[in-house]
Amino acid sequence: MSRRLLSALLIAISPALPAQSISTPVTAFADEEPAIQLQGAVELAREAGGEKIGSLSALAWDHDEQILHAVSDEAHLYHFRPLFEEGRLVAVDFLERRRLRDEDGDKLKGDKRDSEGMHLLNGNNGKRGDSELLIAFERKPRIDRFSPDGRQVGEIELPEALSKASHYNAPNHALEAVTWHPDHGVMTLPQRPQDDGHYLFAASGLKWPYAMAPGRDNEVVALETMEDGSLLVMERIYQSGLFGGAIVTFRRGVIDADRLELETLAVIDSRDGWRLDNFEGLARHENGRYFIVSDNDDKASRRTLLYYFSFK
Repeated sequence: MSRRLLSALLIAISPALPAQSISTPVTAFADEEPAIQLQGAVELAREAGGEKIGSLSALAWDHDEQILHAVSDEAHLYHFRPLFEEGRLVAVDFLERRRLRDEDGDKLKGDKRDSEGMHLLNGNNGKRGDSELLIAFERKPRIDRFSPDGRQVGEIELPEALSKASHYNAPNHALEAVTWHPDHGVMTLPQRPQDDGHYLFAASGLKWPYAMAPGRDNEVVALETMEDGSLLVMERIYQSGLFGGAIVTFRRGVIDADRLELETLAVIDSRDGWRLDNFEGLARHENGRYFIVSDNDDKASRRTLLYYFSFK
């Protein structure tokens, strides 16, 4: 029996995981919501059942399992269950935390564990137990395939421009974003421009020039495929400290022949009254709605915020 089949069977026959509530409702905006239609905002606890919760850098929604996956930049995989009332996110349950491991079962360590982007495969095909996670890494840039229990089951072959750390301006400016496109398969977008420019890449090697939204220190932190097949890019500016602030920009991208057409859908800015932190994770849910999550960098002064919204 193959390792992948065994993993699927274990997931399918395992009992339901005990849930523990870990969320507190928060007010995300001081007055009104001019940029997006907010449909719930919570802050996640720092621990559950003795397991630390934090440093979340990416999200992925599994419709078949009704699980919201999150991954930290310390190579921990979390399983959450969001709870809704009349279409609004009202709470989040913690199910479990797993450590990401390589194909030999060894924990990811050192520069191999900087997991930053994620996308779910086979999560909406009406079958249970066959989901896979695409996870993108910085420092040792790559995109690998993982089972929901955190075990690596394969890797994605990338063009040399993406797979060598020397092609990035800094080790932590590599791959924070990954998605699956119906026409181009696995796609990724480096966090910041490389020496020869900034490009949206398909794993096949095809690439399209990407023009960052105006803004000092702007970074690409997430990439998602929208219901109509277009791309959703999340860019972020974050400055910590007493006089810091944050800006999150959502942009829709349409591949037209050899061009990438970009349109700004919304901008949320802490200077406009938004309660923001270091938002890095993005996942499409259902009916045109999305989750975003912030990375608290494992600091006591910072919070893990989970927002649920649609575009106006």
